[in-house]
Amino acid sequence: MLDFGLIKQLAAPQTRDITQYSRILGTPLYMAPERLRNPADADARADIYALGAVAYFILSGRSAFAAETEHDTIYKVLNEPASALAAAGVVDVPAELAALVARCLEKQREARPATIEEVDAVLEAVARRFPWTQADARAWWAGHPEERAAPVAVS
Repeated sequence: MLDFGLIKQLAAPQTRDITQYSRILGTPLYMAPERLRNPADADARADIYALGAVAYFILSGRSAFAAETEHDTIYKVLNEPASALAAAGVVDVPAELAALVARCLEKQREARPATIEEVDAVLEAVARRFPWTQADARAWWAGHPEERAAPVAVS
Protein backbone atom coordinates (compact mmCIF):
# COMPACT_ATOMS: atom_id res chain seq x y z
CA MET A 1 0.00 0.00 0.00
CA LEU A 2 1.34 3.41 -0.92
CA ASP A 3 0.56 6.62 0.91
CA PHE A 4 0.67 9.36 -1.67
CA GLY A 5 0.35 11.94 1.09
CA LEU A 6 4.04 11.39 1.82
CA ILE A 7 5.25 13.27 -1.24
CA LYS A 8 6.81 16.58 -2.10
CA GLN A 9 5.93 18.50 -5.22
CA LEU A 10 9.35 19.29 -6.72
CA ALA A 11 8.07 21.44 -9.58
CA ALA A 12 6.34 23.94 -7.24
CA PRO A 13 8.36 24.35 -4.04
CA GLN A 14 5.73 26.59 -2.42
CA THR A 15 3.06 23.87 -2.26
CA ARG A 16 1.57 22.87 1.06
CA ASP A 17 2.28 19.17 0.75
CA ILE A 18 3.01 17.14 3.84
CA THR A 19 6.81 17.13 3.59
CA GLN A 20 6.94 20.92 3.65
CA TYR A 21 6.27 20.76 7.37
CA SER A 22 8.98 19.79 9.79
CA ARG A 23 7.52 16.41 10.64
CA ILE A 24 9.30 13.14 10.13
CA LEU A 25 6.86 10.73 8.52
CA GLY A 26 8.09 7.37 7.36
CA THR A 27 10.14 4.40 8.40
CA PRO A 28 13.69 5.45 9.37
CA LEU A 29 15.15 2.21 7.99
CA TYR A 30 14.20 3.39 4.50
CA MET A 31 14.59 7.17 4.83
CA ALA A 32 17.54 9.06 3.40
CA PRO A 33 19.73 10.81 5.98
CA GLU A 34 18.78 14.26 4.66
CA ARG A 35 15.08 13.44 5.20
CA LEU A 36 15.80 12.58 8.83
CA ARG A 37 17.76 15.79 9.33
CA ASN A 38 15.22 18.02 7.59
CA PRO A 39 11.94 16.47 6.42
CA ALA A 40 11.40 19.22 3.82
CA ASP A 41 14.83 18.58 2.26
CA ALA A 42 13.95 15.95 -0.31
CA ASP A 43 14.60 15.40 -3.96
CA ALA A 44 14.56 12.34 -6.21
CA ARG A 45 17.79 11.06 -4.65
CA ALA A 46 15.92 10.47 -1.36
CA ASP A 47 13.68 8.06 -3.26
CA ILE A 48 16.77 6.44 -4.81
CA TYR A 49 18.12 5.95 -1.28
CA ALA A 50 14.84 4.30 -0.25
CA LEU A 51 15.01 2.04 -3.31
CA GLY A 52 18.53 1.01 -2.25
CA ALA A 53 17.31 0.27 1.29
CA VAL A 54 14.47 -1.89 -0.02
CA ALA A 55 16.84 -3.67 -2.46
CA TYR A 56 19.27 -4.34 0.41
CA PHE A 57 16.46 -5.91 2.42
CA ILE A 58 15.21 -8.00 -0.52
CA LEU A 59 18.68 -9.27 -1.36
CA SER A 60 19.92 -9.92 2.17
CA GLY A 61 16.78 -10.62 4.18
CA ARG A 62 17.70 -7.93 6.68
CA SER A 63 17.67 -4.17 6.93
CA ALA A 64 20.86 -2.25 6.29
CA PHE A 65 20.62 -0.24 9.52
CA ALA A 66 18.57 -2.28 11.97
CA ALA A 67 19.13 -1.61 15.66
CA GLU A 68 17.45 -2.25 19.00
CA THR A 69 15.70 1.12 19.19
CA GLU A 70 14.43 3.65 16.67
CA HIS A 71 16.90 6.18 18.08
CA ASP A 72 19.80 3.81 17.40
CA THR A 73 18.46 3.08 13.91
CA ILE A 74 18.33 6.80 13.11
CA TYR A 75 21.87 7.20 14.44
CA LYS A 76 23.08 4.43 12.11
CA VAL A 77 21.26 5.87 9.09
CA LEU A 78 22.83 9.26 9.77
CA ASN A 79 26.35 8.16 10.69
CA GLU A 80 27.30 4.61 9.73
CA PRO A 81 27.85 3.24 6.24
CA ALA A 82 25.72 0.29 5.21
CA SER A 83 27.55 -3.00 5.27
CA ALA A 84 28.35 -4.36 1.85
CA LEU A 85 25.96 -7.08 0.75
CA ALA A 86 28.86 -9.55 0.76
CA ALA A 87 29.57 -8.66 4.40
CA ALA A 88 25.90 -9.40 5.13
CA GLY A 89 26.42 -12.91 3.77
CA VAL A 90 25.01 -12.32 0.28
CA VAL A 91 27.46 -13.91 -2.14
CA ASP A 92 25.42 -14.66 -5.25
CA VAL A 93 24.55 -11.10 -6.28
CA PRO A 94 26.27 -9.69 -9.38
CA ALA A 95 28.97 -7.20 -8.44
CA GLU A 96 27.30 -4.47 -10.52
CA LEU A 97 24.05 -4.88 -8.58
CA ALA A 98 25.83 -4.90 -5.21
CA ALA A 99 27.71 -1.73 -6.22
CA LEU A 100 24.46 -0.06 -7.29
CA VAL A 101 22.79 -0.86 -3.96
CA ALA A 102 25.83 0.53 -2.11
CA ARG A 103 25.73 3.72 -4.21
CA CYS A 104 22.01 4.14 -3.54
CA LEU A 105 22.72 3.95 0.21
CA GLU A 106 25.43 6.62 0.23
CA LYS A 107 25.04 9.16 3.04
CA GLN A 108 25.74 12.12 0.76
CA ARG A 109 23.06 12.46 -1.90
CA GLU A 110 25.65 13.71 -4.41
CA ALA A 111 27.32 10.28 -4.25
CA ARG A 112 24.07 8.47 -5.14
CA PRO A 113 22.85 7.94 -8.70
CA ALA A 114 21.51 11.31 -9.81
CA THR A 115 18.39 9.98 -11.55
CA ILE A 116 16.23 6.89 -11.65
CA GLU A 117 17.26 6.54 -15.30
CA GLU A 118 20.83 6.01 -14.12
CA VAL A 119 19.60 3.28 -11.75
CA ASP A 120 17.53 1.74 -14.54
CA ALA A 121 20.53 1.65 -16.89
CA VAL A 122 22.53 -0.40 -14.38
CA LEU A 123 19.59 -2.73 -13.74
CA GLU A 124 19.09 -3.23 -17.49
CA ALA A 125 22.80 -4.05 -17.93
CA VAL A 126 22.65 -6.57 -15.08
CA ALA A 127 19.50 -8.13 -16.54
CA ARG A 128 21.20 -8.54 -19.92
CA ARG A 129 24.28 -10.19 -18.35
CA PHE A 130 22.28 -12.35 -15.96
CA PRO A 131 18.90 -13.07 -17.56
CA TRP A 132 16.32 -14.44 -15.15
CA THR A 133 12.99 -15.70 -16.40
CA GLN A 134 9.89 -16.77 -14.53
CA ALA A 135 10.82 -20.34 -15.38
CA ASP A 136 14.23 -19.77 -13.74
CA ALA A 137 12.49 -18.40 -10.65
CA ARG A 138 10.09 -21.34 -10.44
CA ALA A 139 13.00 -23.77 -10.77
CA TRP A 140 14.98 -21.95 -8.07
CA TRP A 141 12.03 -21.96 -5.65
CA ALA A 142 11.35 -25.62 -6.38
CA GLY A 143 14.93 -26.40 -5.38
CA HIS A 144 14.73 -24.26 -2.20
CA PRO A 145 11.44 -25.11 -0.47
CA GLU A 146 12.91 -24.24 2.94
CA GLU A 147 13.44 -20.65 1.73
CA ARG A 148 9.78 -20.29 0.81
CA ALA A 149 8.57 -21.44 4.22
CA ALA A 150 11.15 -19.56 6.30
CA PRO A 151 9.97 -16.26 7.80
CA VAL A 152 12.21 -13.29 7.13
CA ALA A 153 13.60 -11.53 10.19
CA VAL A 154 13.16 -7.77 10.10
CA SER A 155 16.08 -7.10 12.42
